[in-house]
Amino acid sequence: MTMYKINYRTTVNINNQVLKLGFRGQLPDDMHNHKIRVQAVFSQRQVDRRFPMETSIEESDIGTRIHADALIELPYVFMTPPRGKVNVTFCVWYGMEEIILDDQPFPIRKELFARKEVSRRKNFPAFAGMTVLLPALLLKNYVSSGRDMGRAKKKTNNLIYRKTGVSFSPRQRNTDYFAEKYEKEVRKTPNLSGNTVLFLSERDPEPGDNLQRIRRLFEADPDVVTEEFIRTETVDRLSRAELRECAEKCARARVIILEDFYPQLHSLSIRPETTVVQLWHACGAFKTFGYSHMGKPGGAPQSSMNHRCYDFVSVSSEQIRGLWAEAFAIPYKKVQALGVPRTDDLFDWQYKRKKREELYRRYPVLRDNKVVLFAPTFRGDGNKDAWYPADRFDVNRFMEGMPENTVLIVKNHPFVSAFFPASDEYGDRVLDLSGIEPINDLMLVSDLLITDYSSCIFEATLLELPMLFYAFDLADYSRRRDFYFDFMDMVPGPVERRFDGLVRRAGKMLGDSDAGDRDAQEQMTEDKDIQGQVTEDRDLPDQTPEEAADREIAERMERFRETFLSALDGHSTERVYQAIKNMIKRS
Repeated sequence: MTMYKINYRTTVNINNQVLKLGFRGQLPDDMHNHKIRVQAVFSQRQVDRRFPMETSIEESDIGTRIHADALIELPYVFMTPPRGKVNVTFCVWYGMEEIILDDQPFPIRKELFARKEVSRRKNFPAFAGMTVLLPALLLKNYVSSGRDMGRAKKKTNNLIYRKTGVSFSPRQRNTDYFAEKYEKEVRKTPNLSGNTVLFLSERDPEPGDNLQRIRRLFEADPDVVTEEFIRTETVDRLSRAELRECAEKCARARVIILEDFYPQLHSLSIRPETTVVQLWHACGAFKTFGYSHMGKPGGAPQSSMNHRCYDFVSVSSEQIRGLWAEAFAIPYKKVQALGVPRTDDLFDWQYKRKKREELYRRYPVLRDNKVVLFAPTFRGDGNKDAWYPADRFDVNRFMEGMPENTVLIVKNHPFVSAFFPASDEYGDRVLDLSGIEPINDLMLVSDLLITDYSSCIFEATLLELPMLFYAFDLADYSRRRDFYFDFMDMVPGPVERRFDGLVRRAGKMLGDSDAGDRDAQEQMTEDKDIQGQVTEDRDLPDQTPEEAADREIAERMERFRETFLSALDGHSTERVYQAIKNMIKRS
């Protein structure tokens, strides 16, 4: 957190519990050429909320100015209404630095944050009446939504649900049923007993992931009982029996541990004796997500209660705590930099050697060849509409430009099933291992990672794996999804926008690398670090432009690691486990 002086003023206008907030500040000279983000920080007693503001940089007669604005629905700032007055301050991010501006706080009365209680009672006569009006409502919303029928249906259904408590959506109906059964179970057991730890997920667990590593420790702990409810089906596809089972387990749990978004959980008023732990599956802070994504396609509305029930979130570095607090709309103190358990194996050379040998036995072509791992992320708003434009990566053209001893591994995002065809000439040197092998294991046998906006870059940085970024749609992706930091300044590797450029750069990067014994190469790197064999800048001979560029990339990777991964050291699992154990003891 950086101490910095910024001259700024604010404009405040509150009407019908909506705050129109403006921030105008002078941009200091040494903050130019960095991405600027502004957060409004609402604080009351021990609770705070960081709210992202729409930020732009504008030139004026008096210099470069920061303009940030937000329309904030005060009843939804906090998960529960405040008990005292609320003070508002600001936080400014420039590049990867955070600046707290708390010298000009302004108060807002607690009454303005009051929120009407939402009744779960169903009004079937009103629902019948609105069903009769359904064609007219759909037509009206179709026009107002820019002739987007999908948005019109969602808008109409939400309106009917708000008015009647009854929904056409199977997802909403099942979510309501789940909440009813949870409340019923809580009434049956008003006093929570025992120390049950529940592992809850819609993802198939993989060996070594966050959930599995923490689970193994709790299963060996005599002081707790472990339970699980893991189904890959979304809530709209769960049976009534499964919904009852999940609700009853949630109601009996002392601790609920997640590793991803679990939508139906956020419909509950979680009993105060239960602690909700979020062990998010990604490191760092790269693409905006959660409440940082408000106003973007697929982003949640301000009234959403998603994510807000988390009592403890563990992240990969101290420097990004404020961004995760913003994304989950939770107090800063609930985000702790204790590390990401699934990265521990990346610090264990015996584990890495074992995994390499397993992969070499299963895929002999990987041994003693140069391996390129192509692992792009998905486009779209989520798992229901995820896709990747496979025509933008021509496997045959790519392999034509690579050294003859190159093997290409294709690893689609789990949401995507894109097919990348290869001719017979390259068929034995192109492996599609999507959904077969964990990406962290594949990086252990790779010489180059080609990706775009995937969070796998954090694990690759820990492994010091060279990276190449294929960002052919950077402008569009930034507009729809956005990043916390400037993409071009942040990523720890060269960026190519055109496929021909990608092929040339990849060929050069592979040409400069040595295929062979990766265990020996890793040991040499570790020995060099231990011996402290560091070359000072003054000892470097004159560098070619290519050497200077390579050195700049190496320095950027080191800054990247310090910023996003400083809490990772191979001991995250034990720290997170102990933190959860301490919560159980205090409850």
